[in-house]
Amino acid sequence: MKRPFLAALLLLAGVVALAQNYPSEWRQFTSDGYFHDIESGTNKQSALDLARTNLAHQIQMKVKEVSQMDKQAVNGRSSILYRSSKSFSTDVDMSLVETKSFYNDEQSKYYVLVYIDKAASSIYYENEVKMLISKADNTLTIADNYISTGFKQKAKVELQKALQLFDSAGKPFFWLNVFGFNEYKIQNFLKQVNEKEQTIKQKLSDLEYGTTYCVVCEADLFGRRYVKLGNEVKGELAASGCNFVDNPTTADIVIRIQASARKYNDYQGAYFTYIDAAVTIDKTATGQRIFEDEISTKGTHTLSYDEAARDGYKQIKKDIVKHLKENIKL
Repeated sequence: MKRPFLAALLLLAGVVALAQNYPSEWRQFTSDGYFHDIESGTNKQSALDLARTNLAHQIQMKVKEVSQMDKQAVNGRSSILYRSSKSFSTDVDMSLVETKSFYNDEQSKYYVLVYIDKAASSIYYENEVKMLISKADNTLTIADNYISTGFKQKAKVELQKALQLFDSAGKPFFWLNVFGFNEYKIQNFLKQVNEKEQTIKQKLSDLEYGTTYCVVCEADLFGRRYVKLGNEVKGELAASGCNFVDNPTTADIVIRIQASARKYNDYQGAYFTYIDAAVTIDKTATGQRIFEDEISTKGTHTLSYDEAARDGYKQIKKDIVKHLKENIKL
């Protein structure tokens, strides 16, 4: 029973003896608020290297402890924290290490102190989390502004860039755990970060279908409606990835086509017509007209003016689709 007590006394005596050899102000760095190590030797750099190695071992032990806790609690904690523990379990963050040195003239020996202030390090990583949340908020604001003004593609680009921020979001949370940051605050931050990530993903999902289009086509075939033109134009654009809505007020882009057939002449058993079409493209959110033109195409057939007009509509459909694709960047 006496041996463990004696060993403890000897260890305490050694610590006290060591403490008498370095400045008294160093004692504050040996409290629970710090990871620390003190070494001595005749070569300052060697002592410093040894102290840093021992400090790294201390942090590695804490990292393994936190990693194991996260692994056991993965079902009850955010997956972002668990992912980070797997990624950083072998990574010792020594960027926050501070050093002090003292030369003892009587002993002709150097004493070196290396330490990490847990509270200061926690503030460092807390600020990283706050910065991440702030960047996510700013991106969401920018994306909403783009969406409200009809620039959905730009909104999508901003959101995709912001989503990459969350790839490394686990690191500050992991180190906050290592440095003993308040658990309630960690969970609150995790909740905020997860909510921002999910909001960005949801907005990207909503934008997945991209810009919506509405084709309003009025085509006349000598007093009769010719609905085939509008259907064929939509079919061509749909094949290029356009998504359509029926109501122009809910569309991002409204395409209007006003077309009519006119008889030209008949000659040696052939009938000739012209199809005249006015085409406009408007951006709903801004009211901006991004394209406006008038197109005319000749049609011919040996049976009748009606058939000649239908031939003309086939030709003008190609021209209309070509202009539309060029101006809506398909």
